[in-house]
Amino acid sequence: MAERKEYLSEDKVARFLDRSLWVRLISLAKDHKLTAFLAFFFLITSEILPVLQPRILKDMIDGPIKSRHIDGIAPFMLALVALVILSGVFEYLRAVASQKLGLSIIHELRVQIFARLQGFSMDFFHRTPVGRLMTRLGNDIDSLSSMFTEGLIELLGAILMIAYAVGFMFFLDWKLALASLAVLPFMIMTTSVFREKVRKNNTYIRGLLAELNSIMQESLAGIHIVRIFGKLREQIDKFEDINRTTKVEWFKNVRYYSVFFPVISGLTEISLAILYFAGAYFFFRHSVSLGTLVAFSWYTGLFFRPLRELSDKITALQSALAAAERVFTLFDTRAALPAGTLTAFPEKPDIVFSAVSFAYDSEKPVLREVSFRVAPGESVAIVGATGSGKSTAISLCNKFYLPDQGRVLIGGHGIEEYAEDTLRKHIGLISQDVYLFSDSIAFNVALSPEYDLSRVEEVCRYVNAHDFIQRMQDGYLTKLKERGENLSAGQRQLLAFARALYHRPRILLLDEATSSVDTATEALVQEALDRILRDMTSIVVAHRLSTIQKAGKILVMHKGKIREEGTHQELLRQNGIYHKLYQLQNFDGKAEPMLEELGAAHTKTTRSLE
Repeated sequence: MAERKEYLSEDKVARFLDRSLWVRLISLAKDHKLTAFLAFFFLITSEILPVLQPRILKDMIDGPIKSRHIDGIAPFMLALVALVILSGVFEYLRAVASQKLGLSIIHELRVQIFARLQGFSMDFFHRTPVGRLMTRLGNDIDSLSSMFTEGLIELLGAILMIAYAVGFMFFLDWKLALASLAVLPFMIMTTSVFREKVRKNNTYIRGLLAELNSIMQESLAGIHIVRIFGKLREQIDKFEDINRTTKVEWFKNVRYYSVFFPVISGLTEISLAILYFAGAYFFFRHSVSLGTLVAFSWYTGLFFRPLRELSDKITALQSALAAAERVFTLFDTRAALPAGTLTAFPEKPDIVFSAVSFAYDSEKPVLREVSFRVAPGESVAIVGATGSGKSTAISLCNKFYLPDQGRVLIGGHGIEEYAEDTLRKHIGLISQDVYLFSDSIAFNVALSPEYDLSRVEEVCRYVNAHDFIQRMQDGYLTKLKERGENLSAGQRQLLAFARALYHRPRILLLDEATSSVDTATEALVQEALDRILRDMTSIVVAHRLSTIQKAGKILVMHKGKIREEGTHQELLRQNGIYHKLYQLQNFDGKAEPMLEELGAAHTKTTRSLE
């Protein structure tokens, strides 16, 4: 058996200087080049304008103020005001452009990932917790959105401001510049240690949040099971344990920040003290003007303010990069089955299983070399114990999975050759678990807001659902509650029959579709079933033998193999598994556990004969 792949099992830790990751992130903007260019242009302009202000102040102090020409101050003041206004305008334009760029990219990425998920095989969804998927589609994409709309632009802005400030400082006086930056090595070392600790902690926290989401989703989705078996306390304890760990890890971050910012602020104050000391020394030696010293004081603020925030921005960006890595991992996951190209579907198809073997887990095969044929217009029923492979055969017919060995053919073509849309259009599936949406009955039958009401009514009459629908307040426009809770199990099942017939399928698959029907509705369901299966190629998986006695052929499965085959009467005469099952259902209805024992006994007898 082929080994099953594990999806999203491990998250790759994103490195800040991962070139391939950055290239991929930047490539997301390829369809928004103009917006990206404008955002970058406004960024450069909005960051350079504040750096010009200290230079104007220096010239004003060393010029009219030093010479006490009050009239000469006005042009400098007007220039300063103009720079402030222009800086505000470009800040606004930068924010608008960057937000538009980020939101456009994330919008497209969400749609692409969601569309990709729709094409994934059922194996992917069986092996991937819903909570983990929701974390990636929710929290991780939100983090990526924040990076594009704010984080990346702010980081580039901080770097540009630092570069501009340093450049102007060395241009004015290299000696004062070196004095001002004397503490820079200590700041870099502190920032590096802080960033690494917070990066590791944030990666761990993100994993804990995924676990919390998974537990919440599973607990709420299965709340009735949790309550029935009295597992509320266990679920609460499990949630509380992970939540407590998350709190502890968040508090570690708080401690890191509580140490980092005072250290950086202290180093900034020391830098200013060194600047004033060196400035005073050079001023009294007449090698530095007062205007230069005041400008340096301003430049030092422009340099150290973004530098203090730089580590925090890098840490936030590192978290966003980790989210990006997780999103791209999901995007790159290869979980879709081969896309077929065959769009022609036979008018009267047959279904052939040719030596089909399949396993969800490579060590536990579910089907073992199963072979049978359903002729065009024939109805074949499959019965057997739980785990015998009945529902798996239905899943293979639907191309939810592909066989590990052998082939499943419809109309002479392998199931893998058909396009997905073709299969969904011509194969109807009715399962035991009927999912109904919080919408009108007509919508739930057609599964489209553009339904043909006359066609909806036609199929509902055909399956005996029209009468109960007419008794409802708004008839076919009655809005159902979540999962159809305002309907009985039998009524939900009749709607499932109608839904399957609405698009006129050529093959019908029923997976224990009548097992949850109440006795009062069973006669209606049986009558509908007889009508539906008349002259239609179909496979019916059933526990209730009363619903499949008219099937043209019945297959009895046990442990992944077909053990018996024939009509209802032929199987009764064989006095085997089917005969015993029929007796059990007619007398006490406790067939399932007994069927396991009977199947085991049958297997033992068969082996002894072999």
